Amino acid sequence: MNKEEIKAKMAELDAKMKELGDKTKDSVDTVKIMGLEAKDKVNEAISETKGNVNAAKENFKIFSEKAKGRASSELIKAQMNIDAAKADLAVKKEAHDKAKMEEYIDDTIEYAAACIELSLLMAEEAQLAMVEAAAAQQEYEEKYSEE
Repeated sequence: MNKEEIKAKMAELDAKMKELGDKTKDSVDTVKIMGLEAKDKVNEAISETKGNVNAAKENFKIFSEKAKGRASSELIKAQMNIDAAKADLAVKKEAHDKAKMEEYIDDTIEYAAACIELSLLMAEEAQLAMVEAAAAQQEYEEKYSEE
C-alpha cells in the first residue's frame, strides 16, 4: 500500500467516524425526545384519570341524591358499597397497569442507554485503530521513504 492509498483510507475512516458521531448524536437526541414524549403521555394519562375520578365522584353524588328519594336507606348503602368496591378495583387495576407501563418505559430507556454505550465504545475502538494506523504509516514512511 503506497503513501497516497494510506492517506485515502485514513480520510475515508475519518469521514466514517464523523458519520458515526453524527448518527450517535441523532440517536441520543431521538431517545431524549422519545423519553420526553413518553413522560408527557404518562402525565396526560394521569391527568385524564384524575378528571375521570372527579367526574365519577360528581356523578355518584348526583345519583345518590336522586336515589335517596326513590329507595330505602339500606338499599342506598348497599349500592354505595358496591360502587365503592368497583371503584377500588378499577383504581387497583389502573395502578397495576400504570406500574407495568412505567417498568416497560424504564426497561426501554435502559436498553437505549446500553445501545448508546456500545456505540460509544465502538467509536473509541475505531479511534484507537486510526491512531494505530497513523503510527504504522509514520513508521512505514520512516523505514521505506528513502527507497
